[in-house]
Amino acid sequence: MLLYIYNYEYLSSFLRCKKDFDKIIIHTDREILPKCNTFDSQISGNHVFVDPCQRIIKYLKLMQNGSYNKIDGCRYLNFYINEQVNSTYRNPSTEVPYKTFIETFISNYSELNICKDNLKIIPKEIMSNMKKIYDMYIKLDKVINATDVKKDNICSKIDECYETYMSFQNKCKNGSENELCNALENFRNFYLVNSQRVMRCTDDTKFPSFKVAQEYTSDQDDSPNPPDLQFPHGQDDPAGLLGMKESLGQDDSSSKSSNSKTVTAISTTLLLFPTLFSLYKFTPLGSLIRPYIQRNQKVQYNANDEMLQLYLPNYKAQDNINKEQLNVPYHS
Repeated sequence: MLLYIYNYEYLSSFLRCKKDFDKIIIHTDREILPKCNTFDSQISGNHVFVDPCQRIIKYLKLMQNGSYNKIDGCRYLNFYINEQVNSTYRNPSTEVPYKTFIETFISNYSELNICKDNLKIIPKEIMSNMKKIYDMYIKLDKVINATDVKKDNICSKIDECYETYMSFQNKCKNGSENELCNALENFRNFYLVNSQRVMRCTDDTKFPSFKVAQEYTSDQDDSPNPPDLQFPHGQDDPAGLLGMKESLGQDDSSSKSSNSKTVTAISTTLLLFPTLFSLYKFTPLGSLIRPYIQRNQKVQYNANDEMLQLYLPNYKAQDNINKEQLNVPYHS
């Protein structure tokens, strides 16, 4: 069953797929051309789908060779088929023509079945938004890979991207187009990751974030968790932000643990001190441990005198400090 569902998030992977797709050279192929002629005659009869058919078949062969991720390739292929159907059939709904295209193509070339899980109708409005964002990727990629940005007015493509990007601002403000706004955020990340190359043209063009703020879930201690970071599909944390997030989480956990240990130690000390003092002062335990305390004091006094005599030759030990007091009766 074809579903009216499509996710914008895969647009970031289309750029690489397009580069492979553009390398396909259409020529008279004795094996492919007869199939595509038959396919076209069954759905249009005016040869509009002969070239797209050949490109699709050759692209499927590239995918079967394992040159890159099959899922990305199938998603791009579905986008391409929707684009071809939309450009040929101008009616508001293209569900029937799309379904006819897929079923007829598979009947002539069953290899398309490897993408059956990713073949979905894309409504025209969503398709229009996807094409605009996809076009921004293409334009920015030309700036990034340009050897000389002064040629062919290449830097003007940044202004064109900015104009398209800002045209979505109102849609994102009302909060009803979350997937669309997340796709724009992915493009913004792509722009930031390649900012050094872009700065050859301009350093003052800023793409604001349209991503809708999400409410954080809280732990039992009411401490907010940081939000999950999202990156363009096919990119493994280009700016190292996930590592930063994990590091911050570990630091926060270590800080909490350290603070907890400190509070426990202070509380224990405050509780033990009055208890020990009471035992020493008001119970027989004090009389038992008092001689040991006096003996330690005596040893400490002797050690101090020895140190002072070693470093101060003129120093005389004060014996009366170390000697126990004698109770000598006084006779008048």
